[in-house]
Amino acid sequence: MKLSEIFGSTRNLANNERFIGHAWGVAAPFICTLIDWPLRDLLGPASILMTYLLGVFLVASRYGRSPSIVASLLSAPTFAFYFARPIFSFAISDLENIVGLAVMIIVANVTGSLLEKSRLQAELAKQRESHTNALYRLSRDLSAAQDHNAVARIAVEHIDNEFGTDSMLLIANTENSLQIQTNQVLPISLRSIDLTLAQQAFETGEVRQQQPLSYYALQGSGAVQGVLTILKSEALTRQTPEVNTFCHLIAQTLERLQLAAQAREANLQAETEALRNALLSSISHDLRTPLTRIIGAVGTAIESDAGLSAAERQDLNQSVLDEAQRMSELTGKILDMARLSSGQIILHRSWNAIEEIVGSALNRLDKHLQDRPVRTLLPDSLPLLWIDAVLMEQVLVNLIENAVKYTAPGSPIDIEAIALPERFRLSITDYGPGIAKHQQTRIFEKFYRGATETQQNGVGLGLALCKAIVEAHGGLIQADNRAGKGAEFSIQLPLHAPPLLAESEALGSVA
Repeated sequence: MKLSEIFGSTRNLANNERFIGHAWGVAAPFICTLIDWPLRDLLGPASILMTYLLGVFLVASRYGRSPSIVASLLSAPTFAFYFARPIFSFAISDLENIVGLAVMIIVANVTGSLLEKSRLQAELAKQRESHTNALYRLSRDLSAAQDHNAVARIAVEHIDNEFGTDSMLLIANTENSLQIQTNQVLPISLRSIDLTLAQQAFETGEVRQQQPLSYYALQGSGAVQGVLTILKSEALTRQTPEVNTFCHLIAQTLERLQLAAQAREANLQAETEALRNALLSSISHDLRTPLTRIIGAVGTAIESDAGLSAAERQDLNQSVLDEAQRMSELTGKILDMARLSSGQIILHRSWNAIEEIVGSALNRLDKHLQDRPVRTLLPDSLPLLWIDAVLMEQVLVNLIENAVKYTAPGSPIDIEAIALPERFRLSITDYGPGIAKHQQTRIFEKFYRGATETQQNGVGLGLALCKAIVEAHGGLIQADNRAGKGAEFSIQLPLHAPPLLAESEALGSVA
């Protein structure tokens, strides 16, 4: 129930109870008279006074001070007229009856005052409970808000639910100018919103009012976060502290989002700086080494050209070519990683057989695999894969190069594939020392190089590239150790529904 409805219903109930209470205050003395009149010969004046006192007390306990005073003031003349001697006269000759009437009036006054205080405390407790529940609901929903649009929507909904009035959240942009969130629909009642006055409230941090709107500055712990514009209402005027608390919670949420954005930006800057440092540290050696060799080879060719034999010139030229190719591969990996990380590479998928991709990768690495047996286990029943063949071939090349680089010369490499119920699994296994447990996840990080890699060329981007390409296909790549062998890299790719052959193709295959 809305707070405005609670206060409105409470006021109506109070008015009704006040009328009923005064009616009982008038009726109670006459009811006591009807009860005591048949017993007037059996009861003494003191007992009859106690009856009137009980009636006054009951009215006081149920309806409060004012009706009980009415009851006591009417009980005195009623008792005097019907029961105090001389009867049927308002004169009272017995001092004891006068004292009893005075006590009855005092008791009614004291009882009514105590009851009114207790009822007021109960009403305040009820209002505080309702207010606390409203704040809890607002705080709970705001804690789940992830952006300014969500905060604006939640704030407007809760103000409407709790106060029964329209509102609009204005949040400052980077230039400290207020703007309406894109998901908010401007109600007709707020069409007269004055952005200039709202900007004044934002800059001064004070409440501004212009009929029929109020502009509440959302003051955070550090700065004003925005302005809450609320349509004035009678219920809202009586609940100013509650509105201020609502504004404080909304301001805290906006400040939390701002601090979270700043933290993300700081983390991004730190990661960028770390990435830049790692890149410079990794490529400084790997670029300098081939450059040094190229410079040395070219310098020797220039200085000793006349004394060099044809075979020596061929060796120098081959050295320059090898080192230039190494630099080209390194530069290509860095550019590919940059494009994949920025999301600029678009997969050019088509239906491909894994046997063709494996064969193409082995052909590219023929020079490196001359002394190594490569054993392939590729069943004929393997399904076609919906993949980018060029990128997936690069993954296989990187993994096979990795196996060649970190295993003894002449050791075999196994390539196996199997079709699972919903996924395709391809593994490349070597017969080297394997991978340490703490490195099996980290080796896929950019620029990470394990302890056993320090003597090898490279910047630690090959496996990172593999991971990025496989994940772009919706797959998963993992590193582990195979019992009795060495390191095993497994790739799992999702299977897609195979393409339907055209009728002519189907008939041709049958023929």
